[in-house]
Amino acid sequence: MEPLRVLVVDDNQAHADGLVELLGLAGFEASRVETGAEGIEFARKLALDAVLLDVNLPDMLGFEVCQRLRSDPRTAHIAVIFHTGSSPLPSDKHDWDAILTYPVQMSDVYAAVRGCVERRRRGVMAK
Repeated sequence: MEPLRVLVVDDNQAHADGLVELLGLAGFEASRVETGAEGIEFARKLALDAVLLDVNLPDMLGFEVCQRLRSDPRTAHIAVIFHTGSSPLPSDKHDWDAILTYPVQMSDVYAAVRGCVERRRRGVMAK
């Protein structure tokens, strides 16, 4: 079985590098970018299964990145999992698959990625 491909979109380099390293050790194929625009560009070019997306990015909010990924047929299938430390989350509906609020166990991150990708592949949306 091929490893799940995950893109970490986070402007905190140390945090993103740590996520990429731990995802790799757990058998995922992971890479990282720092901005929403880079995340959208990479998602369009790479055969991704999931995006771990920070809420606050230097160029746009993660919610805008999520909306752009959902509106593009090339990326609409990708599981979007927000990760945030303390950012307030909007009460209106967005089309993300999961939200992880840190601190969180890495086993929960792995489970969220695997579960969200599986639901996307089956066409079942989780809210």
